[in-house]
Amino acid sequence: MNILDTRFYAVVDRLSNLFILNIFWILSCLPIVTIVPATTAMFSVVRQWQLHQDTSVVRNYFLYFKENFKQSFIIGIIWTVISVLLYFNLFYLNQDQSGAKYIMLLPLILVSLLFTGTTAYLFAVLSHYKVTWIHAIKSSFLMAIANFPITLAILGVFAVLAAVLIYLPAFTLILFSIGAYINFSLCNRVFQKLA
Repeated sequence: MNILDTRFYAVVDRLSNLFILNIFWILSCLPIVTIVPATTAMFSVVRQWQLHQDTSVVRNYFLYFKENFKQSFIIGIIWTVISVLLYFNLFYLNQDQSGAKYIMLLPLILVSLLFTGTTAYLFAVLSHYKVTWIHAIKSSFLMAIANFPITLAILGVFAVLAAVLIYLPAFTLILFSIGAYINFSLCNRVFQKLA
């Protein structure tokens, strides 16, 4: 077998694993309330691929889903409440026609950006470190601020992936796992600096 065949096989193997992982993630998200545990499990599998070269999907996915369920579920509830509060505040503030709108808008946008930045690291932190959910949120928040260029890169990647999803919805079958793979790769640079 020549080197081109070996590389081709490696690419096909990785793409098929990303596809399988993405399908399991989508199916696990169907109850809606399991989106955060499913996403943590997906990031944990991706972490295994990148750090330990373990390419198995099914066994690892369900192992991590079960292992991280309680902690991820708690974070999911907190994140849902914060997201809903931010959304309704932005929605109602947008309806306001007074001058106070602009005074209130800036802090709300800042909080929304900090929340989004924290989210960019949260799943990678949950999959990489064995910490409490409070420590995971705090660490993700601090990493988002301290590593602003990487935070922007992560958010930029997700903006591109969101645009692809809007214009090419068929990519739903693989796009989320690709996003997790890229996100963990970027976050791992931060983790390596901290080690």
